[in-house]
Amino acid sequence: MSFAVSFVPDNTYNVVSEINAQPFEVAPPWRPNPDIIVASGYPNPSLAFEKGGSMLFPGTSGSYLSVPNDIDFRFRTGQFTIEWFQYMTSQTANPRVFTIGSWNTATIGVSIENNSGGRLYFWVNGNVELTYVITSYLNTWVHMAITRDASNIIRIFQNGVVRVTSSANTADFNNLSAVLAIGNETNPGSAFPGYITNFHWVKGTALYTAAFTRPSQPITPVANTKLLLLATTLGTLLTDSSGLGKTVTNIGGIAWNSLNPF
Repeated sequence: MSFAVSFVPDNTYNVVSEINAQPFEVAPPWRPNPDIIVASGYPNPSLAFEKGGSMLFPGTSGSYLSVPNDIDFRFRTGQFTIEWFQYMTSQTANPRVFTIGSWNTATIGVSIENNSGGRLYFWVNGNVELTYVITSYLNTWVHMAITRDASNIIRIFQNGVVRVTSSANTADFNNLSAVLAIGNETNPGSAFPGYITNFHWVKGTALYTAAFTRPSQPITPVANTKLLLLATTLGTLLTDSSGLGKTVTNIGGIAWNSLNPF
């Protein structure tokens, strides 16, 4: 079977099957995946173009993704990277993007709180390690990254720009029991409202130590990737693309959405 592809002005593609000459439209970019085809007149074709998607968090009490406690999430005193894309739809009191443990004893976590119009907090072993007033973050895609390098410097990046830097930090991240919660705390009440995608957890490597251009394509795993949630399709909403197959549990109705930053 073969297809003819033509570009049309609305940034989609007409793909015409030689079997029935009926067109269907698919959106860029150009990686085959039959799960996301938008078709008319052709059943389940083998060619589609993957655009990606996101995890939609309703912002309701008790809604989050849960990943079991694992040695891969314990950075100890080493290097690390945590990065993700977020599209926050409203500013609520104290939403958590992710956390291991709950306030005020969380081993590690990020909250974006209704303080000074919006302030990001990075929590380390129950204390605020870094904070800054976050701007241009509502109803738009933002790439966030937090790293600790070989010199024990922690940096927070927003869209590739260093927003705040620590002095040397040798905190030991070693929670032996709490799950990794994404989009809330395990004690309900700090729900994140909006979309998250390409959530990437790297143990042992600081991927970013200076300003960089934010990713324009879906993130791919690296040597020390321990968790990667791409939410590419509805069928892969809870799929860990790290290659390690971590179990991700949907609690409280996290949904798949086609909205994505690419």
